[in-house]
Amino acid sequence: MTLAVCLAANISAEVLLEFEKGTALVNINESGARPTPGRSVVRIGHRGAAGHAPENTLAAIRAGISLGVDYVEVDVQRTRDGQLIIMHDTSVDRTTNGTGIISEMTWEAIQHLDAGHGQRVPSLEAVLDAADGQAGVMLEIKAASIGTDVQRAVQASQFSGPVIYASFMHAEIAAIRATDAKANTMALIEGIATPSAAFAVEAKATMVGMDIESAIGMFVAALHEAELQVFVYTANEPQQIEQALKLAVDGIISDYPERVPPRLG
Repeated sequence: MTLAVCLAANISAEVLLEFEKGTALVNINESGARPTPGRSVVRIGHRGAAGHAPENTLAAIRAGISLGVDYVEVDVQRTRDGQLIIMHDTSVDRTTNGTGIISEMTWEAIQHLDAGHGQRVPSLEAVLDAADGQAGVMLEIKAASIGTDVQRAVQASQFSGPVIYASFMHAEIAAIRATDAKANTMALIEGIATPSAAFAVEAKATMVGMDIESAIGMFVAALHEAELQVFVYTANEPQQIEQALKLAVDGIISDYPERVPPRLG
C-alpha cells in the first residue's frame, strides 16, 4: 500500500454525516486519495461503550452490543486470589465506591463494590458470556504475566466469537502468539518513537493500536506495508473520527461507537 492511499483527502463534516446515514458522497477531492468506497471499518466499543454506561461493566457491554459494534473492548486485571476481572486501573478507587489495589484484594471483596449506577465489577467469564454470539471481544491485558492466563480462560469458555488480545506490554502478546500462532494480537503504543513496524514484528503482533492524536499517514503506511492492521483509540469527537477515516485505518475504538460509520460508500 502506498503512502498516498493512507493520506486521504479532506472529508467534511457533511460527508461524514452522509457516511453515518449510509449514503456517502461520490466526489470528495479528485486531487488526492480518499478512503476506498465499500471498505469496512471495524467498530470497537471502548470499555464496552463508556459513553453510554459505566465503563467496563456489563451494562456498557450490552450498550455496545445494542449499538452494533463489531467488538467490545475491556481491560483485564487479576485479583489477589487469581480471579480475572474487568477494570482499567490498578486500583478500584476511580470507578467504584471502594478503595484498594486490585492485586491486593480478593474477588469476594470486589464483588460487593458499586461500579456505577448499581453495576458490579464483572469477571472475564461474565463478559465472555454476555458477548458470546453478539460481538467479538478485544481484551486489553493490563497486568504483567496474565496474558496466557487470559488466553486459557477464553479457550475454556468456548467463546464463539472473534478475539483480539491487546496490550502495551508487548511481551504479553508475544507469549500468547507463542502458544497460538493464529491468535489475533494487538501491540498498543503511545506516541511514535520512529515510524517503523519493527516493534510490532518483534512482538509477532497482527495489529497495532495507537493514540488518534499520534496517528500520522507515514506511520500508518509503514504498518500497512508490514501487513499489519491499524487501529486508533480513543476517537470520540467527529473530527477525530474524520481524521481516522482520512488515514484509512482498519478500525476505530470509541466510547461512542455509533459515531463510526461501519462501511464507507
